[in-house]
Amino acid sequence: MSAPTPPAAPAPAVAEAALVRYFSAERAKSVVFVGCAAAAAAASAALVALRSPFRAMAWPLLAAGLVQLVVGGVIFLRTPGQRARLLQQLRSNPAGYRSDETARMVRVQRSFVLYKRIEVGLLAAGLAFASIDAYGRTLYAVGMGLILEAGLMLALDLGAERRGERYLQMVKRLD
Repeated sequence: MSAPTPPAAPAPAVAEAALVRYFSAERAKSVVFVGCAAAAAAASAALVALRSPFRAMAWPLLAAGLVQLVVGGVIFLRTPGQRARLLQQLRSNPAGYRSDETARMVRVQRSFVLYKRIEVGLLAAGLAFASIDAYGRTLYAVGMGLILEAGLMLALDLGAERRGERYLQMVKRLD
């Protein structure tokens, strides 16, 4: 029985299309991050302005919203130039592109391990806070805010990790 043959290297046009698709999706998701930040800010403002008994939820919403705003804004602004540079490198030096981009994407994919640990930890803390009756609404509200934001960030990062893995596999198959 012979060993399975590895997938063939993608044609240059296919590799370019995969690169453009990956970075287009990253930029689109950055807009989602910024939108989530705006929604978190609006919800926080409403909770405080209306003097809601659950206004303590505003703190985790604002904290996570700030992270979403920074991450989404950086990715949105950085992506067009990064995509153009990488397309140029892919066309002029495919071996260099493969080497550089593989190293970069391995680092990106490793960072998702840390992100997921933090998000699952915050989700667990939120569940714990929300289930402690002794402290009333304040911890419940903080817990609910953590659950909402950590769950959202985890879902978005799982999608980004999956997208990144598909792109990394394409990069590794280049000749």
